[in-house]
Amino acid sequence: MAWGYRLELMGAREGARCREDGRSCAAGKCEGFPLYVSAYRYARSNARAVTVTRPLCVKHARLFSMKYSLAWPDMLRRVRRQLAVTWAQLAA
Repeated sequence: MAWGYRLELMGAREGARCREDGRSCAAGKCEGFPLYVSAYRYARSNARAVTVTRPLCVKHARLFSMKYSLAWPDMLRRVRRQLAVTWAQLAA
């Protein structure tokens, strides 16, 4: 059984490392350049928890987010920015 599904925008360092290594999306035979990182945890047969991370292109990241009902990372970033602006306006 798996839990803790996450989808994050790939950082600049990690993106540069993927470009240098020539890595592509981890979903099947997709040749798309990965911009997102998906992660989840599952329990192995010896009851140890393992974390799996996979680089995904935009198309497969969107499918992953829809499958596990995750918020799209760009959308969260915009909401946080708007909340910060709203709080700053209320404080003034």
